[in-house]
Amino acid sequence: MTSVHQVRIITQDERDVFFECRNDEDVISAALRQDIYLMASCREGGCATCKGFCSEGDYRMGKVSVQALPPDEEEEGQVLLCRCYPETDIEVEVPYTYDRISFSPEDLCFEAEITEVSQISSNVYRLCLKRIGTNQQIKLAAGQYYELQIPGTETWRSYSPANTENNDGVMEFLIRVLPDGKFSKFLMHDAQIGQTVHLKGPSGVFGLKENGFTPRFFVAGGTGLAPILSMVRHMKAWEEPQQSVIYFGVNTEDEIFYVDELNRLADEMPNLTVRNCVWKATDTWNGEKGSVVDILRRDLVETGAKPDLYLCGPPGMVDATYAVCTEVGIPKEHVYLEKFLPSIS
Repeated sequence: MTSVHQVRIITQDERDVFFECRNDEDVISAALRQDIYLMASCREGGCATCKGFCSEGDYRMGKVSVQALPPDEEEEGQVLLCRCYPETDIEVEVPYTYDRISFSPEDLCFEAEITEVSQISSNVYRLCLKRIGTNQQIKLAAGQYYELQIPGTETWRSYSPANTENNDGVMEFLIRVLPDGKFSKFLMHDAQIGQTVHLKGPSGVFGLKENGFTPRFFVAGGTGLAPILSMVRHMKAWEEPQQSVIYFGVNTEDEIFYVDELNRLADEMPNLTVRNCVWKATDTWNGEKGSVVDILRRDLVETGAKPDLYLCGPPGMVDATYAVCTEVGIPKEHVYLEKFLPSIS
């Protein structure tokens, strides 16, 4: 028999949202049905965007990816709201503020035109967009992502911009191209200057945390540099004082990009150091030689630093870096991460 339960969402700034949810629908779907747009992306239990902590009530969880919700977190009461089915009234604490919740689809959807598409390494393209319309504002908490639709299709993909919020409508994406990727094929063969792209967002909870003057170490694998760059650019704009290091890692030298931009940021920010790491480097490479994880471990061991860690890249890199943090005693609550998960189609 179908029953209806009350859901209370509690945000980081201690505000709340209430809505009803049937026991045969997930929390995200119930919220959408009532024009409440919580943080969510894949809606298939695979991306962790809708993760929260259920502090009150009973529920059942549908099938989820262990990468998105590891068993130990599930045992602690963490849930993915897109796979959470209430069996009583529940209260869920979410890791974002009230202003990240939208109450109209128009708040999230807009159009932009392509102003640049260029290849910047052997496997990365730079895509620049400018918002169309009278409202040029790009609302963004550094580290968040947008969903982009391939023109003329129903296919959407999620990418983090490298820019910060602005009133000029300018957006910059760094996108890894894959041989069979649908968005990759669009970038390589069909994207044109002036073409219109539909976007939704921003979404996601990856971003800077306030923790006093604790140093910030940023670890980026490949195009995981984009949200990291957004966060560091935000720090520069607001003159934030934390000592910071960017560890940017790729496999081979032909995959490296944005070295000049990173070095320029380091020159302009006295509190920033950059480590450009190439795993399979040749003798002519004058940056760091080795995996980004090994270079990070070296620095942590040599300095004894206990920074906040921000990780973004392939799951293997993120997991290995997380293991290093555990090894050197950096508490779990000081590690913030986002993994690249494969597209479903």
